[in-house]
Amino acid sequence: MTKLVNDHNRKVRANPRRLQSEIVRLNNQPAVVRYTVTRTSALNLHTLYRQVERTADTAGWDERSQTLVDFAEAEAANSALVANTLLGDTTNTENLTESTSLTDELNTVSSDLHSRWQGALYSINGSNPDAARHFCTSAREIIVKMIDLKASGAAVLEAHPDGKTPDGRVARRWKIQYLLDRYGAGHASLSEFVEADVNDVMNLFGDFNKATHGDAGQFDLAELRVIKTRVEGAVRFLSAVIRGI
Repeated sequence: MTKLVNDHNRKVRANPRRLQSEIVRLNNQPAVVRYTVTRTSALNLHTLYRQVERTADTAGWDERSQTLVDFAEAEAANSALVANTLLGDTTNTENLTESTSLTDELNTVSSDLHSRWQGALYSINGSNPDAARHFCTSAREIIVKMIDLKASGAAVLEAHPDGKTPDGRVARRWKIQYLLDRYGAGHASLSEFVEADVNDVMNLFGDFNKATHGDAGQFDLAELRVIKTRVEGAVRFLSAVIRGI
């Protein structure tokens, strides 16, 4: 966990400027019909991050909680980057590649998830018209499984007896709350952010899958790279929580 935090801290120092830059560009984007959910979700995530930041400063969160605040800042920036890219502004995508920045974030959680990630990466190919659909399907499964593996329904309901949805399933928000509680950072604002962050990625998968079968046709390589980067950030964030338990 210490190495994870140290490596992460070296990477997040530029995030405040990056986040502000992405949000300014996103607010300056012309109003369009396409990707309205993605844009709205990114702006909402930024608002929730600012709430987390204010709460952390006011309450004086400890170092472990503050580490997750730093991850949240990176997630908000990545979300805005995706929205800007899909809306046609690829300013900050020049250095993105098909190779992965993940190391052992998945393997330490599950070797099966690590293998699935390698398969998802293999599917990214600019000449493959189904690349986005294949990648998004695998990435969605990985994120869902990460949460489910470490937050079983029985354990979550024992901690939160009211954690079921109307149709009887254990709500994702309570799984996230359970994980954060075990980590030692069960702050309400942080839990709300993490839930919104996961939903933000899931909504993005929906946009990509609709587009691959709709008017957008084949996505270009820059768009595939940026969604890969977005997923990597979410995996890294969830892995930090899980490995910190």
